[in-house]
Amino acid sequence: MKWTIHELIKKHTTNNKFEAVLDFSNEIVNTDILAISEVNVKGDYEVFDSSEFVFNIDIKCTLALECAITLKEVPFVIDIQVEEVFSIEEDEDSNTIEGITIDLLPIIWSNIILEMPMRVISENAYDNFELDNTEFDDDEVENAFSNLKNYKK
Repeated sequence: MKWTIHELIKKHTTNNKFEAVLDFSNEIVNTDILAISEVNVKGDYEVFDSSEFVFNIDIKCTLALECAITLKEVPFVIDIQVEEVFSIEEDEDSNTIEGITIDLLPIIWSNIILEMPMRVISENAYDNFELDNTEFDDDEVENAFSNLKNYKK
């Protein structure tokens, strides 16, 4: 998923579509992702004034995340459409092209991470879930500092 600028300019009128199956399984180290399926990526691009490249990317994959209650594996499907703009000139609204190549792999991975929820809960997580609402009487609760009044210098 890496192209030179000249390659993109040359192909944009005849073959501006791309499609790939990517493996990000080595990227999930030190994340909350337990597993990731193959990532299906397809899309197209447009070139404006030979200096701005607009990529329309469809990203589809399935993440295995941990249930916040049961700690069981929960599948989470990602199916997103992303528009990324690359430009030779520095701009707030676009990615600046450094060198002569455009690499979509970091962009795809960052969009997967951005789509990942903070926590997931499995469908039947509450079936065996009991909330322990122990109530204490004021007499039963012992103040940790109440015994200090018995000590004198």
